[in-house]
Amino acid sequence: MPNQTRPRRWALLAAIAFGGCTVPLGHVALVTPESATPATKLLRPGVEGRSCRSRVLGVAAGGDPSVDDAVAQILALDAEGNGVANVDVRVEELLTGVYDRRCVVVRGDLVRTIGTITLPVPGHHHPE
Repeated sequence: MPNQTRPRRWALLAAIAFGGCTVPLGHVALVTPESATPATKLLRPGVEGRSCRSRVLGVAAGGDPSVDDAVAQILALDAEGNGVANVDVRVEELLTGVYDRRCVVVRGDLVRTIGTITLPVPGHHHPE
């Protein structure tokens, strides 16, 4: 009997040691450096940006992945784009103990914000 449990233990240890995972961090309606919520023009729906960093034997190469890097990749897809709408952010990890990789993935719609003008209405019409 002990010989049959040994392969199961190794399979469990391998699954734990070499497992990867994806963790959703949430959904945001619009990401833009502007302070007011603007109207938008859809440029490219459903695009994705990814910022990844690796570690070999625990030694990091290049710091941590960032949402800013992933958003910059999306914005670089079209010179007219200046925002990302309907944003989903998740983290993907591959952990082996020897080679580890962590990615921040941003998915959303590349948009161009559109300025709006508010015009005053001369005279107020009040129904009587």
